[in-house]
Amino acid sequence: MSIKYEIHSIKNSKGTGKEQEFVRIFEQPPLTDRQLETHIQDNCSLTKGDVQATLMTLRDCMIHALSHGNRFHIPEIGYFSLAVDLDMPSDKPMDKVRGDYISVRNIKFRPDAELLNEVKCNARFERAQFSSKSRQYTEQQLLERIKGYLSVNNCITRRDLEQELGLRQTTALKCLKHFTEMGILKKEGARNSPVYFLNKVYE
Repeated sequence: MSIKYEIHSIKNSKGTGKEQEFVRIFEQPPLTDRQLETHIQDNCSLTKGDVQATLMTLRDCMIHALSHGNRFHIPEIGYFSLAVDLDMPSDKPMDKVRGDYISVRNIKFRPDAELLNEVKCNARFERAQFSSKSRQYTEQQLLERIKGYLSVNNCITRRDLEQELGLRQTTALKCLKHFTEMGILKKEGARNSPVYFLNKVYE
């Protein structure tokens, strides 16, 4: 099955004034634990109980290794290692860094070359027939569309903006915040489900 993708762009990339394009892929959900266990059982002599025990033991081994500063290698798959952060007072000299200033940020993964090459050879890409990008509007166009909606509806919500104007959730929230800060919209209701009204002066 092909991996669906779409092309996005960043305007004024890194302050150069140029537009940089990049690919966004639509990832499918991972296999569930049960699906993974069934897949392994169907392709070797292990039972589901064996698979569960093996995965739990592998997890314990990984925790022990990484917690003691070792990289962890799974044969034919790749290496796992720690990514750490340093969080110390700005007035502290570097020779006074203590262990409690350092924390684990994440776990890094570097695939074995053969695994990476096989994935590269097997992956196929196909442009998506739909888009996750918001429709493009000028500020004036957005305001006119919102006023038009509020001329026949009592209030507007983030979900209304998404459905009526084709905006993504983050864009709709930014839009509502912008016009609220400008005093054009008035925010009311519960914090987790607010509604917005047009201020009378702009009616």
